[in-house]
Amino acid sequence: MRRDLRIVFAGGGTGGHVFPAIYMAEYLSKHWGADCQFIGTKKGLENRKVSQAGFLVRHIWISGFKRGVYLSNLIFPLKLLISSVQSRKILRQIKPHLVVGTGGYVAGPAIRQAIKLNIPTAIQEQNSYPGVTTRLLAPQVDCVFLAYEEALKYLGKLRKYRIVGNPIKENLITKNKKEAQKYFGMQNGRITILVFGGSQGARNINHAIDEILSTKMLKNVQIIWQTGQLEFDKYKEKYKDFNDINICILPFIDRMDFAYSASSFAVTRAGAMTISELAAAGLPAILIPYPYAAADHQLKNAQTIVNEGAALLIEDNPDLIKNLSDVLFSVLASPDQITEMADKIHSLHRDNTMSLIEQELAKLIENGQQE
Repeated sequence: MRRDLRIVFAGGGTGGHVFPAIYMAEYLSKHWGADCQFIGTKKGLENRKVSQAGFLVRHIWISGFKRGVYLSNLIFPLKLLISSVQSRKILRQIKPHLVVGTGGYVAGPAIRQAIKLNIPTAIQEQNSYPGVTTRLLAPQVDCVFLAYEEALKYLGKLRKYRIVGNPIKENLITKNKKEAQKYFGMQNGRITILVFGGSQGARNINHAIDEILSTKMLKNVQIIWQTGQLEFDKYKEKYKDFNDINICILPFIDRMDFAYSASSFAVTRAGAMTISELAAAGLPAILIPYPYAAADHQLKNAQTIVNEGAALLIEDNPDLIKNLSDVLFSVLASPDQITEMADKIHSLHRDNTMSLIEQELAKLIENGQQE
């Protein structure tokens, strides 16, 4: 593959849209020497995380359309129009060989303008139920990469698609478990529970874990707990002198490779990227889908894994504390169940996702250059 390729990624708002784009950009930068740039917003997670990954982000004005009656929705058409103009200007400046969207409101204007400019386009959809942007634009792009076959029934007639799984970070899983345990202050030989609710934490999961810990019934376990930034100080202070079990409380886990390696199972949301990483790590989980996710897509994601016997499902409702406590103690009492679920979830991992994506993107670029 030629070394002077320019590729634009567009996707943002949440980690589920941002991180797949970053992982693909890192891979293509390393293996192709491609110049990868991003279209995003100043307020979105992509502005911080993409920059930290070492890529340039060019900004457009777009923001999400909120469900319900909000004053901000009144100017959405204006934002969309201006963002389209901004996207077109950016693409003309960069002259990319390819534009890849990963969902979210950011991807819409960029992908639509790339299509109008006859630039090869692709969409990578993480969820079993595709987002609005993917549903609208998938039939128009050159190729759609899917993690779940179930997504097909929502997308209409596609020019081309490949079911490849979700791209995850290279070298996500460390082989050095002792180093991983030392990183979090965990002891060898004890069941370690990884608790996290996505990149920004999950208040209801935090509250449920807090209530369970307050009973002081958890024994002979350890917990690595990502609270999110907003609630970190509260729980860090509350448990600074807690001696019943070993707890490592962090606002955000930078070394997820260590977290997965050090842990026996997880308690987490059911975002598509989270599930893909759990599968790669062979880490079973108690999945608690975010109840307000669009079209309940996290529940749909979770059910596909639970149906394979690779995870357990608890709904985030008023009975969350009781239900989580019951399931948690049941799992802790059944080490064989943890091992069985670990084998099953790891069997769902696709280890050739990046190479499949790379092959298809190379074809799109080659076809684009011939036209």
